[in-house]
Amino acid sequence: MLERYVAQNGERYCRPACGDCADACPEGVAIADVLRTRMYAWDYGDETQARAEYAGLDASACFTCGHQACLSACGWGLDIPLLTRAAAARLG
Repeated sequence: MLERYVAQNGERYCRPACGDCADACPEGVAIADVLRTRMYAWDYGDETQARAEYAGLDASACFTCGHQACLSACGWGLDIPLLTRAAAARLG
């Protein structure tokens, strides 16, 4: 089941405990946590949980990010700025 999920969502699925992006944001945004809240909203349809979790993060810098230092941080090839901006727009 998990392999099927990754096949369908691999371009936007943040792999748990990977850590590639952990120190990528000079603003200190916890990228993996932002992507987890995004998963709650988009993939699981749990907007309430996503908003509650996102509210506890300091991720407002993603909405107006200009440096995109995280762009190449993901070893799995995720477009982190695209995904975090979308999360900021929907959940922030």
